[in-house]
Amino acid sequence: MMKRIFIYASLGVFLLAGCAETQYRESKIRLKHRSWDDEVIEKVARRQVEPDMTGDMVRAAIGLPNKTSRQGDTEEWGYAVMVGDFQPREKFVYFVYFKNGRVIRTGGDINKLKTVSWYK
Repeated sequence: MMKRIFIYASLGVFLLAGCAETQYRESKIRLKHRSWDDEVIEKVARRQVEPDMTGDMVRAAIGLPNKTSRQGDTEEWGYAVMVGDFQPREKFVYFVYFKNGRVIRTGGDINKLKTVSWYK
């Protein structure tokens, strides 16, 4: 019984901490980007990237990319994590594709970025 109470209490603390971090990020983003609407601010604070977002929104959500490239009128931002113990190397796990300065699609797994500490 005590073990179950401890597990539920720990889960509650974890969820509250996550909510507090999101609320803190939301207030910082709201101050810095006053022209963004509430829906965009909430998504950026939750580190979501969706079609039609701008590069500024993506940077605010998940930080600067590890690499950028352009092919025709499409720009690709790549996000990497470090893997390997003996000889660590970058492994690209998430990609954001832009056309005319707006996100058109994403690829990879953004959750793999969440395994490392988030940027500011």
